[in-house]
Amino acid sequence: MRKGTLLLLSSLLLAAGLSLRCRKEQAIPVLTPSQADYARLSVTNAALVNANLHFYVDGKPVSLPDSLDYGTTVFVNSQVDGVSVPSPYLFMPYGYLQLGFSLAGSDNLALALTDYLKRGENYSVFVIDSLQHGQLRSVLLHDDLGTKDTLHTKLRFINLSPDAPALDVYIYPNAGTEGYQLFSGRAYLGYDQSKIREEEKFTLLPAGPYYLTATEAGTNNILLEGGLIMPGNSIITIYVKGLLRNEYGNKDLNVGVIRFQHP
Repeated sequence: MRKGTLLLLSSLLLAAGLSLRCRKEQAIPVLTPSQADYARLSVTNAALVNANLHFYVDGKPVSLPDSLDYGTTVFVNSQVDGVSVPSPYLFMPYGYLQLGFSLAGSDNLALALTDYLKRGENYSVFVIDSLQHGQLRSVLLHDDLGTKDTLHTKLRFINLSPDAPALDVYIYPNAGTEGYQLFSGRAYLGYDQSKIREEEKFTLLPAGPYYLTATEAGTNNILLEGGLIMPGNSIITIYVKGLLRNEYGNKDLNVGVIRFQHP
């Protein structure tokens, strides 16, 4: 039976800053799929800050189509095989890049990370928070989107809540009563990034409706639950955000969902 504290998933259906030197007002150009030299990057704000974030690449501000406030992933219209589809991936230069974030109204970076983005590969960066240190952190994942598959969807689950316990995730196909454990012991990645390579991977599942529950690891205490329709040709990331012991008003423990649909 499903029991425990119920915190419904949001609708699944649908600090010391680093000085930013020589800041340029001109936004870095966003590359298009027709240009050979690119990587793709999804950008999500899962940090417990009460301000929008501004995004920079190599010290240059990136003009985004949407504000990057709490719980937001940037989506753009992307041309794939001649079809315009909403995509969470920005086309970026490949190579070593400094990815930076500042709070709205500030010219100083509150967070900066440098990593190598491979040509033609896909990545996701999440801005997260630390209760222990009270400063922004980041998680960078490598996204293997695979190929089109009309009969299956790809799903992953990551825990980005700094005070949530490790979580076990159970899945119920066709939203029925018979389910099984899909993920186990998913702890907050901000403190233990040794698990990134394991948890960035997607799990292949038959397309269809599902019900999911997230319990405190090793117990029957449900902390999150809700329904999810998984269409074919889709790649879905569920990430836990907010606080179990909330002091921020509108940032209770909940989830964000990022879906990319192959055209």
